[in-house]
Amino acid sequence: MDLICIGLNHKTCPVEIREKIAFSESALHEALLEMRTIEDLREWFILSTCNRVELYGRGLPGIEERLIRFLVEYHGLEDNICQPYFYRYRGRDAAKHLFRVSSGLDSLVIGENEIYGQIRHAFRLANELKTLDSILYQLIERSLRLGKRARSETKISEGAVSVSSIAVELAEKIFGRLTGERVLILGTGKMSELTMKHLVKAGAGEITVASRTYERALELSQKFGAKPIGFDAWLRVLRTSDIVISSTSAPHPIVKFEDVQSVMKERRHKPLFFIDIAVPRDVDPRIGEMDDVYLYDIDDLKTVSEANLRLRKKEIAKCEAIIERELESFDQWYEFLEAGPVIQKLTAYFDSVVENEIAKVGSKFKGHEDELKILIQKIKAGLLHVPVEKLKESARMGSIERYLETLHSLFRLEERKLPQSEPKDQEQPSRAEDVH
Repeated sequence: MDLICIGLNHKTCPVEIREKIAFSESALHEALLEMRTIEDLREWFILSTCNRVELYGRGLPGIEERLIRFLVEYHGLEDNICQPYFYRYRGRDAAKHLFRVSSGLDSLVIGENEIYGQIRHAFRLANELKTLDSILYQLIERSLRLGKRARSETKISEGAVSVSSIAVELAEKIFGRLTGERVLILGTGKMSELTMKHLVKAGAGEITVASRTYERALELSQKFGAKPIGFDAWLRVLRTSDIVISSTSAPHPIVKFEDVQSVMKERRHKPLFFIDIAVPRDVDPRIGEMDDVYLYDIDDLKTVSEANLRLRKKEIAKCEAIIERELESFDQWYEFLEAGPVIQKLTAYFDSVVENEIAKVGSKFKGHEDELKILIQKIKAGLLHVPVEKLKESARMGSIERYLETLHSLFRLEERKLPQSEPKDQEQPSRAEDVH
């Protein structure tokens, strides 16, 4: 199996490196197109989230280093900065890794749901840009079905199982109850919306939301009973806030050291807590060194996450069992895929034999051509039934290679060319929309 995966995540790599190699939405589109230039890469897609950047594809051994080089060069980084943090998976291990990611077992918060939507989004984009072929398409589609099963057939997603819910839980640990605290939310993306949902559930007092698009801030505010402001006003609101939760898509820190330093002089030692769940980070890390300022980034949420993990240990084993069954099914599908060209050649061999014999006696069937075609199809189906069923069975048993070799030898299939297939339409309808 020539599947490959290279990547880095919250387990192998600190946030200060991850933020350098993460893709914005526009960059993701551009990078997928640029990957066409990578030699021997057959199909590919990119998964980039706040906790991981992973490239999946198909290629011969050695392609992994080219993919790593592409990532490093695309982001203009020095090779030695990233090299120690990359992991590499090949074949069945690559498939298993994606299944674990989709199930939420490889997440910072075990069982989180956001990763499912992120994989689906990456799938749709790659499909639209036509960077997928049959094998990766099948793998991702199966991973999404498996992610659904893991969450519906186990309790892996019970409790605080998202970065946003963990951020709110951390705020509760710091302040006890949030009823009297003033919270400032920077950003109005999906993560911020989820954070507001958890804040309201936790009974947070006054919530203010800032966005570069005031209409979006207004929309979220009406939904959660918060106060909307334009992005140019958040520094003024910071003076009276207790907690700041930031999750924008800005490429550089938006909360600057000098601004917070100025605000803290006016606050007269009143503590200020920042929870930065953005990658790249929104808050200048030096801010955490100030007196009376407490800064937590996405990697700091691990402690809270690990406490929740203990509650779901039993569910992990159930998910692993589901993953193993899906891996066996994918293995069988992949094994039988190898039989496709052999079956095509075998069919072509039978066609040639039948055509030769019919040519000798064709004149005897004048007026009965339709009946003859039906008879020929029945004969071919009867001849092919046993070998095809045997190939399916051997694919399940993992012994298909010897049967393929036997068919090649018995019918001299190596001497035969594959029949010419019909030319494919240039524009193929996207199937990714069928995956929910």
